[in-house]
This record gives sequence, structure tokens and C-alpha cells, in this order.
Amino acid sequence: MLAEILTFGDELCRGEIIDTNSSWLAAELWDLDITCTWMTSCRDVAEDMRQALRQAVTRADVVVCSGGLGPTEDDLTVDVVAELAGTGPETHRPSLERMEARYAAAAYRPTANTLRQVRAPAGARVHDNPAGAAPGFEVSLGGVPVMCVPGVPREMKAIFDSSLRGRLVELRDRGAGPGAAREHIARRIYRVFGQGESQIASQLEGLLDGAVGAAGSPAATLHYQVSFPEILVKVVVRDRDAAAAAARLAELDRAARARLGDWCYGEDADSLAAALGRALLARGLTLATAESCTGGLAGGLITAVPGSSRYYAGGAVCYANQEKVRQLGVDPATIERHGAVSEECAREMAAGIRARVGADVAVSVTGVAGPDGGSPDKPVGTVWLAVAGPGDSIATKHFVWPGARDQIRGLAAHWALALVLRAIAPRAGAGSATRPEST
Repeated sequence: MLAEILTFGDELCRGEIIDTNSSWLAAELWDLDITCTWMTSCRDVAEDMRQALRQAVTRADVVVCSGGLGPTEDDLTVDVVAELAGTGPETHRPSLERMEARYAAAAYRPTANTLRQVRAPAGARVHDNPAGAAPGFEVSLGGVPVMCVPGVPREMKAIFDSSLRGRLVELRDRGAGPGAAREHIARRIYRVFGQGESQIASQLEGLLDGAVGAAGSPAATLHYQVSFPEILVKVVVRDRDAAAAAARLAELDRAARARLGDWCYGEDADSLAAALGRALLARGLTLATAESCTGGLAGGLITAVPGSSRYYAGGAVCYANQEKVRQLGVDPATIERHGAVSEECAREMAAGIRARVGADVAVSVTGVAGPDGGSPDKPVGTVWLAVAGPGDSIATKHFVWPGARDQIRGLAAHWALALVLRAIAPRAGAGSATRPEST
């Protein structure tokens, strides 16, 4: 089943707000095995809206529209859709009664403009709005269901969750035709950190060859998404038989994991920090952080995971050299001889925070994030990381990255987590970061 998403609003076309509704709706449709093939945004101009709707119904099985259901004169969705459906707008009595009751409780009298929100095309299927005044509605244009919801994200999501999702499932299953099975989609997202898109693509080259794509077999596709600082690898299998699609995905899953190896830390909605947290909990270990150039970003990633207090002991942000000495116990002679951005300093930072906090494992980050502060032997982008523990081990890693300040700091914070994960949960092909390494 193919869908098109339309969003209406001058503010979208002027770049004043970002269209998050389309991305949210597309993800929800995808979860229902409904493929969004087009996303269109247009101004609050009646002719533009008519043209967008006429075009959408020629290339989609269902159209979902967002926006233009508010109280002002430029909210034209009800009028335009009613015109195309050959009807006119009418007041939706249940929505009006709810509005009147709510306003009466607040001692507020609805204005004429306010009442525009509780209209729908005559004869439309109305979808109640549990989070606001304007109801959603559905009409048929050229035999294609067109569903309209408010542009306010909270209201749009409330109508979708309470009503539209079930209606879309009904249309999806009915649209397969008498005696025919609908297309099922089996998919998996692999989250990869530490390699670039081209490197990953090279490792997965030929993954879909052979068994996939032959006559009678499920069609499978491979997709890549850069989600800095990681890469998302997506395997999608489609088939009329759900069991066949699932079986083929399982086959591809084994092959994909073997090729990606330790670079794949999780899947679907996982995060590197969540994967690290699970590994620490499973081994009964605690973690501490010592950060210089990242300014607390690594600790922020860790504590963004609910329940991280069970394994994250704490950390220190020691930007100035004297704080590295005072808080972490770094030897002033180490900084004098090697500098704050050095393997030696990173080692002492990690060992120092581990001892002071009493954690099982500690990670440190020190570097030159830029845009200035670099030197010929330590250019901008130079970063040293060290992991102290478990036990008496200390592993270090050295990078020199190109890029802007925020990119360098983001990469350093994520690599700090990745190195701890490798230290406590080594897997086949993981290797160890025990010697300096430039990338």
C-alpha cells in the first residue's frame, strides 16, 4: 500500500519551521507496512492545495494531510477538500459541543473564527481530536481516501493514535483485494559506529546477491543513513507471505552481522550509551569519566539513559591543566614534558578519576577541538582517549580528525563510550585499543 503525505502551511515553505509531522507520519506508516512514496508541502493558497491534492490521489493509495485546520482565514483545508469532494463545509456537532463546554468552564465565549475549527466537509468520516478543538476527517477523492489532521504535532499524533492508525490498518488489509494477501515488510536497522559509509558498503557488497531476488523469492533492499556520528544500515525484505519475509530477513541478519562484526553495536532504536549500560550492568561494573575537550558530553550521553545511576559513578570535567592536576592527580611533570593532549596525560586522567571515584572502569578524553589551539605536532582534531580497567589494564587510542569543533567533540565523546564497551565486552573481531592509532 502506497501513501503520500501532504503538509500545508506558508511557514513550512518559508523555512520558518521544520516539517517534523511528515517524518513522524512516515515512520508510523512504515510500521504499518505502508510505504510513503511522496512528501509534499505547499503554501496556504487554495489553488496550490487543490493541485497538490489532485496530484497526490493519482499516485497513492491513501493520502494523509496535516495543517490548515485552525481558526484563521488562511486555514483553508476544510474548504478546499470539501470543494474537491463536491460538498461544502459543515459544523461537526460533537466537536462543537466539546468546545462550548470547555470554553464555558473557562468563562470564555467562542468567536466566529474559533468556530472554524470544528468544521468538516459534509458527509466526511470524522476523527475526533482528544487533544484539541479541530477534528480530523476523511473523504474520498477519486476513490482514494484522503485523511486530514491538524498541523499542531500534539493534536496530529493524538488523532493518529486514537483513530487513524486503526483506520489505516483496515484500509491496508482491505486494499489487498479479494483472496489476496497484502505485502508484508520485514526490516532491521543495524547501528554501526567507528567506520564510514563507504567502508561499511564495501563490507556488505554482494549481501543481497544469489538467493535474494530470484524468481519467487522475496525482494530485499539495503539502505544506508548517515546519523552523525554513526551509520544506520537498513535491510528491508518484502513478501506476500509474512513467514517467508521473516525467514529471509533472518538469513540476511546472520550474514550482515558476520560482515559488520564488532563495528555493529546494536540495532533498531538502540543507542551506544544504552548498549554500554547493558554491558556494564551485566558484568556488575561501574564507570567514571574524566573529560577535557568534550566538556561533559560523554557523561551526558551516559546519563541520558534512564537508570544509568546503577552503573555510572560520576565524572569530572577538567578543562584547565591545573584542574587535571588538582582533581585527577595528573603529575605536573607529565603535562610539562608531554602536554595535556598526550597519551601520558590521558592515562593519568583515566587512572586518577577511577581511583578518586572508586569505579571499576574509567575513560578519559583530552584533545584539541579547535578552531584554534593546534600546533604542527598536535593539529586541531588531535584527540587522545584512555580506558583504565577492568583490572590493571589501561588502553589508549589516538585520533586526528578533520571537521568542525562540534564534530570533533561529538566523535570523541562517542569513541569514549565505544572504547569502554570494547574493553568490558570484547567480541570476535573487536581487537583491543592498547596502542596508539591514528585514523
